[in-house]
Amino acid sequence: MTKIQETLAMLPEEKKALFVPTFGDVDKFYITVYLIARNEHVTEQEKPDRYQDRLQVIRQIRGKVEKLVSSFGLEGSEIVADIASDYFEDYVNYKELNIRMTNEEFVDIVKKVAQA
Repeated sequence: MTKIQETLAMLPEEKKALFVPTFGDVDKFYITVYLIARNEHVTEQEKPDRYQDRLQVIRQIRGKVEKLVSSFGLEGSEIVADIASDYFEDYVNYKELNIRMTNEEFVDIVKKVAQA
């Protein structure tokens, strides 16, 4: 477990409850932000068609996640940056996160964030 995962796990129950409506729980929040960081990185590297538009959307979603978490009384930008750092640490060490989330769950969460 990484430092930010431990921090999220140790949040008081009333703070954890704030993640439930959008993310389901803090573990799914972590996975969502991790996948956002991965998608941004892969898009920057592979430069698919209209990649700049894709990056803009990914960064808007990341910003909305930061604001949402900040509205919970937490350091949204720091938490998101710490999770992104976990992704990059895994990337440089050729580690693959065991992701327990379907694509549909991820898309549903991103839609909720976009509407927040």
